[in-house]
Amino acid sequence: MGRIKDVLDVAFGRRAIGGLDTLRDRTPITVASVGGQQTLTLNLDSEARGYAHSAVAYRCIEAIASNAASVDLIVQNGNGDDIEGHPVAHLFNKRPNPALSARLFKSLLLTQLELAGQSFVYVDRGETGLGDPVGLYPIYDHVQVIVDKPLADRPTTANITGFIVNRVDGQRIPVLPEEMLWLRYPAPFDPLLALPPWQAARHAVDMDAYAREWQRNSYANGATPAGIVYVGEMNDTEYAATKAAWRSSMQGAANAGKNLLVRGQPGSQGKGGIGYQRITLTAEEMDYLESRMANAEEVMLAFGVPKDYLLGGATYENRTASKATLWSDTIKPKLDVIASEIDRLLLPSDAEDATWDFASVDALQDSQDSVANRTRALVYSDTLMIDEAREEVGRDPLPGGIGQHTLSAYRSQFAPVQGAAGGDEARSWDMDVARLPAAPDVGPMVERAVEAALARLLGQAPAVPPQRAELTRADTTPSSPSLADINAAYDELEAAGVRAVRALAREQRERVLRDFDRLMKKPQRSTDWLSEVRTEACALAREQSLTLAPPDLDVVPAARATDMDVAVGPEGWEERIKAREIFDPRYWRRRTGEVLRPFVERAWRRGGVSITPSFDLDEPTVADALRDRIDELAGQVTATTEQVLRSQLLAHGVAEGESVPELRARLQQVFTNLSDFRATMIARTETVGGYSQASFLAALDQGAVRKTWVSTDDARTRRTHKAAQGSTVAMNKRFPLTESRWPADPAAPANQSIQCRCALTFEFEEI
Repeated sequence: MGRIKDVLDVAFGRRAIGGLDTLRDRTPITVASVGGQQTLTLNLDSEARGYAHSAVAYRCIEAIASNAASVDLIVQNGNGDDIEGHPVAHLFNKRPNPALSARLFKSLLLTQLELAGQSFVYVDRGETGLGDPVGLYPIYDHVQVIVDKPLADRPTTANITGFIVNRVDGQRIPVLPEEMLWLRYPAPFDPLLALPPWQAARHAVDMDAYAREWQRNSYANGATPAGIVYVGEMNDTEYAATKAAWRSSMQGAANAGKNLLVRGQPGSQGKGGIGYQRITLTAEEMDYLESRMANAEEVMLAFGVPKDYLLGGATYENRTASKATLWSDTIKPKLDVIASEIDRLLLPSDAEDATWDFASVDALQDSQDSVANRTRALVYSDTLMIDEAREEVGRDPLPGGIGQHTLSAYRSQFAPVQGAAGGDEARSWDMDVARLPAAPDVGPMVERAVEAALARLLGQAPAVPPQRAELTRADTTPSSPSLADINAAYDELEAAGVRAVRALAREQRERVLRDFDRLMKKPQRSTDWLSEVRTEACALAREQSLTLAPPDLDVVPAARATDMDVAVGPEGWEERIKAREIFDPRYWRRRTGEVLRPFVERAWRRGGVSITPSFDLDEPTVADALRDRIDELAGQVTATTEQVLRSQLLAHGVAEGESVPELRARLQQVFTNLSDFRATMIARTETVGGYSQASFLAALDQGAVRKTWVSTDDARTRRTHKAAQGSTVAMNKRFPLTESRWPADPAAPANQSIQCRCALTFEFEEI
C-alpha cells in the first residue's frame, strides 16, 4: 500500500488540482538511465508557459476541454448495446476519485493533451495493481517511461515495462503498466513521443506576443512622434537644456503624437537652420491589427477551432455551423482517441467497447436533424423504403419484414382494394375481405393502419400489430396467368429482392468493418492475427496449390456467383486463413435467412396465388419446401461472402507492404459487390425460381396434369430455352432441353437456371 499511497500523494498531497501553472517550469524531453535500463523521460512541454498569456490559445483549449468534458462515456457489449452501470463508465461519468468530479477530471485530461500532447492517469487497481479499476488520478509530476531496450534500437510501446513518477521532493515511485493510463496524440516518427497541438500553434502565439510587446513599448515610450523639429546650431549646454524641457512636455502616452526636438538637420554639418519634417506610420505598423488577426486565425487552425466559433461578428447560422464543425472535426476524433486507449487498458475483453454518448451533443443533433428531415422527405416521396429510412436514423427494421415497402405501398396494404381491376375479370386482383377481421366498416380500419404506419416510421410500435391484407384473385377457378402478368410480377419482385440483398449487404458491411476496426484497436491481438494471415498466405502462395479467379457461372448457382476473385484449392486450406475473426458464418447464415425471408415469401405467395386464391404458405408441404429453400439460399449466400472475404485476406497477405487501410478497403469491396453484381443475380434468379416453384406446387395441388414451358422472346434468352418454347411434359417430369422442373430451378444446372426469366403454364383436369 505504501507505493499506492505515494502515488496518491503525488496527485493530491503536494500539488494543487488546478496546478497547470507548473507547466511553465517543466523541462523538455530528456534521456536518463535508471537501474541499468534505458528510460525515456517524457515531461510536459515547457513551452506551455505561454498558454496563460495568449487569450486565443486559452480560449481554444478551454472550448475543446469544456465541451469534451460534457460527454459521458458509454461501455457497449459485442452487439453494440449499452451496458448500464458499468464501473469504468461510472469512473468517467460520476466520480473518478474522492477529490475530483468527473467533469473537472475530463477537462484536465483534455487540457493537458492540448498543451503537452499527453496525459498520465494513475489507475488504482488495489494493492496488487492488477484488480479492477476503482479510482483514476491525474498525475502532475515528471513521468519516466521505462523500456527494456536501448533508445538506439527504437523501442515501441510493446517494450514498456513500467513508469516512474518523479515527485518534486525527490521521491521516485514505480508504477506498473496496468496502473498507468497514458493518453497521447502520437508523434508520427517516434512511437514513444507525443505531438501536442500547442506546438503547432506556438509560432503564431510568439508572433502575437511580439506584436503585443511592440504595442506596449510603443505606448510606454510615447507612441510614434508626429514629426521632428530641427533647432539649428546650439552648443551642448543649450541643446541639453532645450531637449530636457521639450521631453518633459512630450514624453508619455498623454503626449503621444507631439513633435520631437532634434539639434540639426541631417547633412547640415552644423550650418543648417530651423526646419520641420512630417513623419508617417510604416506599412508594417499599419498592418499591426491585420497581423494580430492572422496570428489568431493560425492559432485556431492549429487547435482545430473554427474562426466563427470564437471571433465576434459571426451570424447565428455561421456560429451554429462552426459549433457543429468543432464537434465533428475536432472534439469527436479526439474523444475517439481517448476511448480507444480506455478500451485497450481498462476494457481488454472483446465483449466490451468504450465509446461516447454523442447523441446528447446538441451541436451534432443539428446535423442529425438534417439527416432526419431529408430522410423523411425521401420516405414521403416513395424514394426510400420504411426500413431503409429507419436505418438512416439508426433504428432497427420493423419486425416480420413489413418495412420492406415504400410508404405508399405500406399504406395500400390496408386499402379496401389492392388496385384497379384488370380488363379480364379472371385476372382481376382484389382484396380477400373475408380474411380481414369482421367489421361493418373498413374506414376506421384504414385510419388505424395509416396511424400504425406513421407510428412505426417514427419508432413507436402500435399496441396491436395490424393484420396484413393478402393479395388474392376474385375468381376461385385454377388457371395460369398471362405472360404479361407474369413479367410484371417478375419486375416488381426482382426490385424487392435487390432491395433485400442490398439491405443485407449494408448490415454486413457495417458490422464486419466495425468488428475489423475494433480488432485493429487491440494492438497485440491485431498484430498476431495479421501476422498469421500473412504467414499462411505466403506459405500457400509458395505451395502453388491455390487459384484465384471468379467462379464459373456455368457451374455455380446464382447465390454462389460473384465477379470477384475466389480462391480454390485442396480441401482444408480455408482453415489456414482465419476470416472468422471478423465474419461469423453461423450468425450470418441465420441473419441472411431472416433478411431474405420476406422477399422469398412474397415471391412464393405471388406465384401461388397466380394459380389459385386458396394458396397458403402455411400448408405443410409448401411450408417445408419454402423453409428448405430459404435455408439453402442463406447458406449459399453466406458461404460465398465468407469465401470472397477469405480470398481478399489471402490477396492481402501476399501483397507486399499493403497497409491496414488498404485491407479495410478490400473488405469493403466485398460488400459493394454483394449490393451490386450479386444482388441483381440473386434477386432475379430467386424471383423466377420462387414464383415458378410456388405456382407449380399450387397447380399440382389443384389437379394440374401437364406443364408447358413459356420462354421470354428477347436477346438474353438462352438458345435451349428458346428451343423449349411451347414444350409440354407431365408434372413429375423435367423439361429435356432445359433439364429443369421449372424456370430457375435450383436443382438444374447453373447454366440453365441463373437469371432465367421464362415461365410455366398448366393444364388442369376437366371436372
